[in-house]
Amino acid sequence: MISVVLVAGASSGVGLETARALARRGHQVYGTSRSADRVDIPGVRPLALEIGDEGSVRACVDHVLARHGRLDALVYSVGFYVAGAVEETSDELALAQLRAYLLGAHHLVRAVLPAMRGQGGGRLVLMSSTAAVAAIPFHAIYSASKAALNHYAEALRYEVAPFGVRVACVEATSVRTGAAAAMRESDPIPGYEPVRTRVIERFRRLQLDGPSPLPVADGIVRAVEARRMRPLYRIGTQARTLPWLRALLPYPVFRRFYARFFHVSPG
Repeated sequence: MISVVLVAGASSGVGLETARALARRGHQVYGTSRSADRVDIPGVRPLALEIGDEGSVRACVDHVLARHGRLDALVYSVGFYVAGAVEETSDELALAQLRAYLLGAHHLVRAVLPAMRGQGGGRLVLMSSTAAVAAIPFHAIYSASKAALNHYAEALRYEVAPFGVRVACVEATSVRTGAAAAMRESDPIPGYEPVRTRVIERFRRLQLDGPSPLPVADGIVRAVEARRMRPLYRIGTQARTLPWLRALLPYPVFRRFYARFFHVSPG
């Protein structure tokens, strides 16, 4: 079945590869970025979208509905990440992070739900992270925003299931995306050095040198096309293993294991 799909955040990384893969499979795909000319993918129609502007969100969704009269799937893969110690992170940075991963998704979900309810179905696929399972040191707001997105999706499933609307989160570890270039770093407090810089650089290198985003995009395509979409897709060995380790290991043991990975104190 050919679907009409809106991919938010299609200018790079997972969103770009998802839009490309969906278009290759014959779907009618719209890809967004703050500037429409940043979306240059064969078969994908570019749209400008500022997720923090409800007028922009409404105009984007209305454009798709005016062209097709329906919207079958929303893929939300927007954002940047904030790095730094909690003490360093201003309220403005924290709110910007929550707007990117939680409130931005909320704006788009609210905009597409009337059409999906009216047509008797639809799919909402939200890009989360393993940081929702185990918080990353010096990335507390990023981790909290991903965990919040997971709980948001969980509650939303109950609400929209009677209308045939399905909701999924996709969790993966770091893959090569444009996220490292879009990182926003707080002003450093010397007392947290050198651990602070070491952890932030390690996470940044994971973004720059990690595996291809293609497997994650393939997982999202499976979610969009599945006969019965699952509520959670964990892509990659680490993403599938980490929740089991978190569940099975005693908490102090897990903390020591996780702290060793980032070279920090388990606390």
